[in-house]
Amino acid sequence: MSPTLLPAICAAFSLLAAPGQAQSVLPALPADTAALTATLRQHWQQSDFPGFAVAVVRPGGIVYAHGFGYADKARRRPYTPATVQCVGSVSKTLIGVALLQAAAAGQLRLDQPVNELLPFRVVNPYFPDQPITLRHLATMTAGLTDKQGFYNRRAYARGHSAPLSNAEYLRRTLSPGGKWYHRRRFVPHAPGTYYAYSNESAALAALALEKATGQSYDAFTRQRILLPLGMTDSGWRFADIDPARSATLYDPRGRVIKPYYTITYPDGGLLTSTHSLALYLRGILNPASPGAPLPPAAVDSLLRPQFSAAHPPRHLDPAEPNQGLFWAHRRNGTVGHTGGDSGLTSFLFFDPATRTGKIFVTNTEVHDSPRSLAQFKAIWQLLDQLP
Repeated sequence: MSPTLLPAICAAFSLLAAPGQAQSVLPALPADTAALTATLRQHWQQSDFPGFAVAVVRPGGIVYAHGFGYADKARRRPYTPATVQCVGSVSKTLIGVALLQAAAAGQLRLDQPVNELLPFRVVNPYFPDQPITLRHLATMTAGLTDKQGFYNRRAYARGHSAPLSNAEYLRRTLSPGGKWYHRRRFVPHAPGTYYAYSNESAALAALALEKATGQSYDAFTRQRILLPLGMTDSGWRFADIDPARSATLYDPRGRVIKPYYTITYPDGGLLTSTHSLALYLRGILNPASPGAPLPPAAVDSLLRPQFSAAHPPRHLDPAEPNQGLFWAHRRNGTVGHTGGDSGLTSFLFFDPATRTGKIFVTNTEVHDSPRSLAQFKAIWQLLDQLP
């Protein structure tokens, strides 16, 4: 996720009521999904979103999915639940799933020092004798911190492929002696004691997984998560995606954004559809569903709050007071992740009490303005009205 979009994403969620509170401020429940679809279409017509798709998911399956507007405005190609685009940092949730799959196979341990797996050493220069573990990386408490200007310059490439591998980018950036190494990549707090959102933490966890399993992250997640769930339209490279189903991305002023590639692709480069995200979320909500990537006990490990009330890390975001393994626990009780980057926004969350999940994906940015945030809020809360 681009650090520049984090404030807007957080602001969008700060507007939303806690589960069970939204109904009192919403219009009457639609009589059927046709009414919901008509209302959502009206919201699209009044919005700045080129196109978007939404889905509502329960343990039994996908109970609603629909697209609105355009995947490509010039060609008037409709945006549908089958439209494919990058979903930003929602991608990180797959890293947590993959880590637990590898742990179940005995290939790694969550509390294992990451330097036992990496091809180069990564240490917090302020606390060089305290190891960084995979659990630290998965909860954003490893002591790494993205530097916005540097990350925006170095972690993206124009076009459809990257000039560097994820491993080489991380070696140059985080390994002492690396071309781009600097102490400022770290915070002066011991691992496990300070929360700092970091794309590079996620990318580093994926690299450690590669070394532990002997497979590329791309191949591992395709074989162990995407294909078993039926996410056949999904992948990490543009070459894996049908261009006829791909969305064109737009900036907030409606201008086309040329294709770009995230070098640290595990942290935000998943290309997928809203329908496939719904299959993925169903697999988390119902471990007995077809292709579900984890058994019930592992899902519990994935989602369980990692921070104790007695000794939480410092600098926690009040809107996200706890973390699973790359799954955020929101103050309103929902669990999931957001995604934001140039020309895209995604939200994937579920309510543990109702076991109902919601997904929203659009081919532009929900940006930090009252109009944009209100448009998203209205759409997101309408999904709560589904019978």
